[in-house]
Amino acid sequence: MDDTKLKLNCPALLAVPRQHADRLLESGDGDAALLYLHILKNGGALDIARAAAELRLSARRIENLAMRLEGMGLLSEGDAKPLPDREPPEYRAADVVRRSQSDPAFQALVEETQTTLGRVLSSTDLKKLFGIYDDLGLPADVIMLLIHHCKQEHDRRYGAEKHLGFSVIEREAYAWFDRELMTYEQAEAWLEEQEKRRSLAGEIQRAMGIRDRELSPTERKYIAAWMDMGFGPEALALAADRTVTNTGALKWKYMDSIVNSWHKKGLHTVPEIEKGDRKTPAGRRSAAPAAPDAGELERMRKIREKLTNS
Repeated sequence: MDDTKLKLNCPALLAVPRQHADRLLESGDGDAALLYLHILKNGGALDIARAAAELRLSARRIENLAMRLEGMGLLSEGDAKPLPDREPPEYRAADVVRRSQSDPAFQALVEETQTTLGRVLSSTDLKKLFGIYDDLGLPADVIMLLIHHCKQEHDRRYGAEKHLGFSVIEREAYAWFDRELMTYEQAEAWLEEQEKRRSLAGEIQRAMGIRDRELSPTERKYIAAWMDMGFGPEALALAADRTVTNTGALKWKYMDSIVNSWHKKGLHTVPEIEKGDRKTPAGRRSAAPAAPDAGELERMRKIREKLTNS
C-alpha cells in the first residue's frame, strides 16, 4: 500500500488547535485522544455518562481519561489559564545549541532536565526549554524546580512509566510566570503551600469516607472552595453525614448548599455549627403553650376543691 496517497474520506469538520494536537501526540494515549475528540464534537463540555455510552468505556475509565486530559492542560473547570495568544519567538536549532555551549547555566539546565525526564531532549523540547529560559526569563534554578515538580505530579497521577510531554512543562512555566514566581525562594514557598493544601484535601477526602478512588476534577474544585472558606475535615465530615442522611447518597451539590449556608452564618467548626445551626425536630414546636382561659381556671379550682374535701 502506498501510504503517500492515503487521505481522509471527507474534509475535517472539527478544528483541533495545533498546541492541543501536539500534546495529544506527545502523550501517546489513544484513549485520551479519543475522549478529546468526543468532547470537541459535543461542544467542548464533558458529559461522563454520555461519553461512557458512546465510547463504550466505563464511567470510571472516562473519569481517569479526563484527569489525563486535565494533566495535559486540555480540560479544565473553566478557571485554568490558557497559553498566551502571542506566539513565542521561533528559535533556530543552531541558536539553541550555540547558547547551550556558551551559557553554563543553560547547559546545566539541559543536563538536569534530561536526567529528570530520563530521556534525551528532542529538538522541539530544547526549543521549548530555551523559550522558558530566554523568552519568559525564568532563572535556571527556578526552571529546575519547576521540572521536578511537573515530573512528580505526573508520576503521582499516571505512573513513572508514562511519557511526560514537554508541553505540560511549558504550560506550567507560563502559570509560574503569571504568578510571578521569579526566584527560587518564591517558587519553593508556593510549592510548600500547595503541598499543605494537598495534605488537607486528602484529610478531608478520608473524613468524607472516600478512600478507594481518586477525586474527579469537579470534586476537587468543591473541596478547594470549601477549604478557601475555612472549613476543615471535621466540619466537612459533618456536612457529608447530613447530606447522606437527607438524600441517601453523597450529593456534592446538596452538600455544597449546606456548607455555603454555614459559611454565610459564620459557622466553620463543629462546635460553632452544633451551637448555631440546631434543627428543631419535625412535628415539634418550640413556642410556649398558650395560657389557660378563665373557664379552664375555674374548672381546675373546682377539681382541686373536690379532691381536697374527698
